[in-house]
Amino acid sequence: MNHLLRSFIKGLLAVLLFGTSGIAAEPALKENTRIVFIGDSITSQGGGWLGTGYVFKMRDALRAVYPEAQHELVPLGGSGMGVSAWLSLAKDEAKQKHDLDVKGVEVAAVLSKPADVMVVMLGMNDVLAPYVSDTDASLDQWLAKYRELVGVLVTRLNPRVIALATVTPQTEDPATPVNQVLARMNQRITTLAAELKADVVPTQAAYWDVLAEGRKTQADFTLAGDRIHPNQTGHIAVAMAMLRGLGEDKAASWLRAERLSKTLFTLQPAPAPPAPPAWLVTSGLVLRAWNDKPSDADLAPNPIDCAIERGEDFTKAAAKEGGAPLAWRVFQSSINLTDGANPGSVDFAGITFFQNFEAGYGARWIHSDNARRLRLDLKTSGVGSAIHLIAWLNGQRLYSDFINKEPKRQASREVDLRSGWNVLVFKSCQRTWQWQQAINLTELDGSLPRGLEYRASAPVK
Repeated sequence: MNHLLRSFIKGLLAVLLFGTSGIAAEPALKENTRIVFIGDSITSQGGGWLGTGYVFKMRDALRAVYPEAQHELVPLGGSGMGVSAWLSLAKDEAKQKHDLDVKGVEVAAVLSKPADVMVVMLGMNDVLAPYVSDTDASLDQWLAKYRELVGVLVTRLNPRVIALATVTPQTEDPATPVNQVLARMNQRITTLAAELKADVVPTQAAYWDVLAEGRKTQADFTLAGDRIHPNQTGHIAVAMAMLRGLGEDKAASWLRAERLSKTLFTLQPAPAPPAPPAWLVTSGLVLRAWNDKPSDADLAPNPIDCAIERGEDFTKAAAKEGGAPLAWRVFQSSINLTDGANPGSVDFAGITFFQNFEAGYGARWIHSDNARRLRLDLKTSGVGSAIHLIAWLNGQRLYSDFINKEPKRQASREVDLRSGWNVLVFKSCQRTWQWQQAINLTELDGSLPRGLEYRASAPVK
């Protein structure tokens, strides 16, 4: 029987046993076991988040199933760390004399003591920052560093079991560009696990399963409020996947019965929020690298900005002098994206697999039967966002500043809406991490205005 056929049969058995792509494992944790988790902020929350992260949930389940055993679960999670950052840390012992996110868990001390089980869960920050592009060449380079990292860690920890966890979603829509890239990364993780004879922890599959289960009752149910970091129920899903990936079906079943089922039972039926008005959006304007702010040249009005301010068709304007126009498309936010049902939200993770220092635009046409004074509210909810935001109403620039530096990351301006059609446009220049902003018209008291019509295309004159 050749290697490919053996791999296929093992994968088929995993699907039959677990309903996931994880490789079935013998129970690994029934005896006294030291488990080291290598990861990012999800792992640091897993082992340090008010006692409710996935590491604590795994510990509860193992104590319930193996009351006589002693399990040491050690979370080495570092916020913002991707595969390259972890590889650099693992290879440089001089950098290891400190804690990462979980206080009292020093890297050097953890790596100097053998582990029975080593679990690696990395990749979220690689697509969130992003540290990778969406090309196969970039993802293959990422996998090569992942392979090297596992080798370095195995040398230090000498585990009898190696487990590689798939990356949980970023946004809760499998079709978004970032989740499509994550799917390709998870395929590579699964391939690497087979190569290393490691167990696969089907973390992402478990996330989708629990999300779908919750939404049968509550249409806006979520496992991650910021669409990145799991909430308490999300950590239950991660913990169940960890246990099943390590062959601990009994502990995973206990966790489902005693934690997940009880949590889902408390959900209150709720319909989906109404679909928000659509935006006309574009992206792909890559600026020069910047730290404190974009360059003066990048902030100077380009042909699109000039067309906005002159009241011309800015969708036909070139992005740069002598260049071509950008491609505009209709976009509608949803509960799957950052800031959920906020009617003014635009999360570019639902639009493009963006680069660092990329700029984009959004536009809406708004009809009012009469002239009225309203308020323009602007904010960002993105994790780690650095966003220079410009907003125009009918060609008048009303805001131009860093929205992430505003008090509570939000600002407002009083504006005059004219009778008939008005056009609201924003330009967003982001540096890194989540690229999301919300721009809404409200009454002066903050309530939603009535009698407005929204379109994502210019009205025919």
